Amino acid sequence: MKIIIVLSHLSIYGGGGKFIRDYANRLSEKGHDITIIAINIDKTNYKFAEKVNLIELGGPVPKNPFFWLEFNKIKKKYLRIISKMESDLIINLHFPTNYYLSKLKKANKINFVHYCLEPYLIFHSRTFYSRAPILLKLISFILRILFKRYDIIGMRSATEIIYISKFTGRHIKEWYGRNGILHYIGIETKKGIDNNKNFDLRKRLELRDDIPIIFTLGLSTHLKGAKELIYIFERIVKVIPEAVLLIGGRPTRNNKKTINKAIKKLKIPRQNVIFYGFIEENVINHFYKQSTLTFYTAIEESYGLIPLESMLNGTPVIAFEGGPSETILDGKTGYIIKTNDLNDFAQKAIKLIENKELIKEFSIRGKEYIISNFNMEKSISSLEEIFQNIIKKKY
Repeated sequence: MKIIIVLSHLSIYGGGGKFIRDYANRLSEKGHDITIIAINIDKTNYKFAEKVNLIELGGPVPKNPFFWLEFNKIKKKYLRIISKMESDLIINLHFPTNYYLSKLKKANKINFVHYCLEPYLIFHSRTFYSRAPILLKLISFILRILFKRYDIIGMRSATEIIYISKFTGRHIKEWYGRNGILHYIGIETKKGIDNNKNFDLRKRLELRDDIPIIFTLGLSTHLKGAKELIYIFERIVKVIPEAVLLIGGRPTRNNKKTINKAIKKLKIPRQNVIFYGFIEENVINHFYKQSTLTFYTAIEESYGLIPLESMLNGTPVIAFEGGPSETILDGKTGYIIKTNDLNDFAQKAIKLIENKELIKEFSIRGKEYIISNFNMEKSISSLEEIFQNIIKKKY
């Protein structure tokens, strides 16, 4: 198949970008002709296979106000290139590229599939803008007035919609009036943990072997539950004073400010919270494997690769309900907590930390569960079948 993947940018390293990179590379390995079109592609963090064709348009990305001022100019850039290309399938992942492609479809030049990692929350989710910082609230209000209708046009124009969780599918039905096809993202399970046997997380952090480590990462937006994370941890420290919260990755400036403010307010000892920073892919599995628990405090998360990666490495996950409800076996590989029930979140963590046999049971079951149900080979094959069926329908 000749597949064109159209998106705004790949300039921020994270779960969605990793999905695009991994699936583009694997589809390319399986003989498909893959082209990615975006304004900006970070080739340092996103390593694509040589056969994957990358087209960068250049210009501002959506977080830059000039992007919205140049909205029509950028649209013309996309349309000029895509209209000249041959393909069996064109896939887009986010607004505004769904709207851009709708213009070509209207001209009877293409059909396109919207692979929905997450609907454009800034336009539709009350949770998104009610929890947003004041400046983002203002920006989202303005953007909703100017552009929300374009997102709706783009989604309703798509030949087909593929969504990554039932949770996301319900939002698509509610916000766009569309049904779609469910496809779960998988992760690489064959390689497992890398062979760096000398990596000792506790030694690196200068922690004793008996100190529980609660690992978290991915605090990339205000919906990742930064404040909730610290209020949960404060309840744990009251019972287990030696527990350590290890925060990996690069939290947004606002999230880091929120975390530090909460630490000070709740009088949590500074040595109990460690900001590690960016974690290289070649050692990330060690962080999961050598931690006691993984916390995933994202609010109304569409899916989340972090729980999958943690369970594969034998570490139980505790997460708020949403997309993770479909990947974590509640009470068997981790726990699913009702949103905002911080006390239950903390109590479940304490229960696991104090019961090593239970953690061991969750660990064994989690590995088996991910390998059987969320391995990349199975997911890729399922996606190929979906694509082939869409092409056969000849919309």
